[in-house]
Amino acid sequence: MEDKKSMYSLRKTIGILGLALPILLLVTHQQLLSSMSHYYYTAGGVFFILILSAFGLILINYRGYPKQEGELFSDRLITTVAGICILVTVLVPTKSENPLGTLFFTDTPYLFGHQSNSLLGTIHLLSAAFFFFLLGYMSFYKFVLNHNASASRNRLFKRSGIIVWASVGALIVIFAIEKILKINMDEIFPAYTFWLEWVAVYAFAVAWLVKGKIHLDVEKMMKTFSQEKSLE
Repeated sequence: MEDKKSMYSLRKTIGILGLALPILLLVTHQQLLSSMSHYYYTAGGVFFILILSAFGLILINYRGYPKQEGELFSDRLITTVAGICILVTVLVPTKSENPLGTLFFTDTPYLFGHQSNSLLGTIHLLSAAFFFFLLGYMSFYKFVLNHNASASRNRLFKRSGIIVWASVGALIVIFAIEKILKINMDEIFPAYTFWLEWVAVYAFAVAWLVKGKIHLDVEKMMKTFSQEKSLE
């Protein structure tokens, strides 16, 4: 029972941190940048590094359910690889070029910050993309394996996975268009990467909150509030 409670708690933590991440970045820096990754070079970098590192550590330590017959990968394997990917994303940040807004730490960036290193930039992009892909995989394939779950919950998990994959797919297509046509899509749709990342983060955050049975906490809180009001 304690193991289950711990697993629910980890799921809700991932969901809450996911919902908080883009808001904290915007509130802290108060400027819209090309992507969430660019906030690494601002005062919002503390939240970017802390929350993504928390994702990594939680996912690496997340057990999930044992692999069932017919499954290709266990929960543990998927979340461990996803955790490693997001830690690589933190350790190897994006380039500090073309951020749209002001960056604070471009002269002496901490960790492995750089202005325009194509190899490091590629490692960052691939690790972030693979992280999102695996979180989408968890929502679409893994979260629906509970046969006691309602059909509506499973539909939500599948939709969350699809939204995560669609967001990443859209970014890949736009990056390809930019390369082929040699244009900057930020001039047409400012911060398109940031907004698509926000959609993907919120999609998997909601899935993890629902999988963590956040509704039970809300119901308990509402019940406690009602009891306190009735005693007044």
